Amino acid sequence: MRLNLADLNEATRQLMLEELGKDRASGKIYRSKRAALGTDSDYFQAQRSAFESGNPDLLVEALAAPGFFLSHQSDGKQINGREAASVLGDGQFIVYHARAMCRRAIAEGREIEIYRAEDTRIHRRESDEVVGSRPDPTGLLNELRENSDQPWKLSTVGKPNSGLAVRLT
Repeated sequence: MRLNLADLNEATRQLMLEELGKDRASGKIYRSKRAALGTDSDYFQAQRSAFESGNPDLLVEALAAPGFFLSHQSDGKQINGREAASVLGDGQFIVYHARAMCRRAIAEGREIEIYRAEDTRIHRRESDEVVGSRPDPTGLLNELRENSDQPWKLSTVGKPNSGLAVRLT
């Protein structure tokens, strides 16, 4: 597994599934503009399966299946399906994992810490500045929920390609 996600256990998985269910019920599941029409059910099922017993790699593999992503963007630029699957799969897995970590921290009276779950050669300065920080779990959970269908609005964890995640301390 490329991402080192802390406490990815049964308790965390159950909370991830609950958060996914809430988003589905409210219509706030993030949908890539690069995804082909008619793939919503496959996308939801791939997330559900990965959250139940898999990992980000399993989600990426499911999303990389032929036909999930369009061949070209609206501007005519070709889409690399494998790369698009990696960005979407990793990002969504990290977001729901972070939401579960926040909920656990609140319930257990613990703190959370932002850490680098994926070691990358190049680090964004903005990412390095938040590594080691301990945000309020309630505030972060609210932000993640509020922007679940707009990940580009997230301030720390869940930004595409950041590799940042949350762990309990």
